[in-house]
Amino acid sequence: MAGERVLVMDDSLVYRDLLVNHVLEPNGYVPLIAVDGEMGLQMALREAPDLVIMDMQMPKMTGIQVLEALHEAGSQIPVIMMTLHGSEGLAVQAFRLGLKDYVIKPFDIEEILASIDRALTEVRLRRERDALTQELMQVNQQLAAVLTNTEDGVLVVADDLAERVILANQAAREAFGMEEDVAGRPLAEVVQDEILADVLHRAQVSTEAAHAEIPLPDERTLNAHVTPIPDVGRVAVMQDITVIKELDRMKSEFVSTVSHDLRSPLTSIKGFADLLPVAGPLNEQQTHFLGKIQHGVETVTEMVTDLLDLGRIEAEVRMEMEPCDVAAIIEKAVAGQRNQAELKNQALDVHVVPDLPGVLGNRLRLGQAVSNLVSNSVKYTPEGGHIAVSVSVEDGQVVVRVKDNGIGIPPDDLPHVFDKFYRVDSPETAEIIGSGLGLSIVKTIVEKHRGRVWVESECGWKTSVGVGTTFTIVLPAA
Repeated sequence: MAGERVLVMDDSLVYRDLLVNHVLEPNGYVPLIAVDGEMGLQMALREAPDLVIMDMQMPKMTGIQVLEALHEAGSQIPVIMMTLHGSEGLAVQAFRLGLKDYVIKPFDIEEILASIDRALTEVRLRRERDALTQELMQVNQQLAAVLTNTEDGVLVVADDLAERVILANQAAREAFGMEEDVAGRPLAEVVQDEILADVLHRAQVSTEAAHAEIPLPDERTLNAHVTPIPDVGRVAVMQDITVIKELDRMKSEFVSTVSHDLRSPLTSIKGFADLLPVAGPLNEQQTHFLGKIQHGVETVTEMVTDLLDLGRIEAEVRMEMEPCDVAAIIEKAVAGQRNQAELKNQALDVHVVPDLPGVLGNRLRLGQAVSNLVSNSVKYTPEGGHIAVSVSVEDGQVVVRVKDNGIGIPPDDLPHVFDKFYRVDSPETAEIIGSGLGLSIVKTIVEKHRGRVWVESECGWKTSVGVGTTFTIVLPAA
């Protein structure tokens, strides 16, 4: 590595010239010169070169004496010894004092260059280590500054038995009333909030990210996202979503008010539309227009009903939780859709495994979620199709699947089917009444029960009917 400084100690002008002019300078090293042992020792201690090359026999101090002095001074400078006559006893003594290598005079240039390279390897590695350590310290300081000053609460907990706190920034300490210095203390001693303790525990047990909304005594709300990190522990990042929650509440109230107020005029429109044929005979065009009006009223009425329902679910109105018999919920939900399936000559099968564990939930809402999925399958499966509802237990969780062989969902639409008001736009779905809220309601209900829901599908109308769609709900068993 060019630029490394090498101190040459030798009273021989010939060898000093050889080392300086033919070995060191041509290879980019910076030479320092001492003509005796005493001078060399002083330069070594003062200049701290990267390497020392010295003769065994020198005036004022021998090479062994210089090595002893460097050893006593705690020097880590690597040393190469040059000698005219090798001595096993001197070599053993020199290596005990920290000698890196020795060469027998006379030597060739390649030999001494190889020795220099070997001796400097440790120095180079130490320099790289020190540089990386310094860089790591700087990064750690920057990271600590970011974590300390960020407005989001950050809490890092170890995965040991005591669940000791590794880090809690100022925002986290203020939110949960922690003392100034909590690092190293058990989590149970410093965190009294049950919701935070629960979400940290869930992330540890499942080894997957966990989420929770944490209301604080000062009426703020934090959104906690806990991520398990192997060999470290769990990191909880808590964002203040008080303003977002308030805006969402105002939005829900507005939608609920508007939806409620729409019911009366919709009821009137529907009533008068239904009375038109009674008032007198309608020609073909009038009958067609009346059908369009009735279809539009049904669509808007369904949307208003779903909006009001979604608002109640999000606000957790009538969302009391209790042990539920999933099999009974499934049977009741499917029974409510059998008539529609029979009108389309569809087969609607149910399979529930025996000894199914219960779940902690709300019977009404869980039944609504299943009913929405089955209703969806009935709507989007052609006449004579097949719909299968199955319930099983996998990894200690209750799994509900609703599978059909209907027209399916295009890949581009799959990521959006649970969004509010989203409907697949195609000629096959144009005449099917829907608000675009049914699947959003399913997702909200499942998440309120700490479960997950997803969809798998292939677009049947691009190939042939029979490909279909499968919706899966996973709920934690009680």
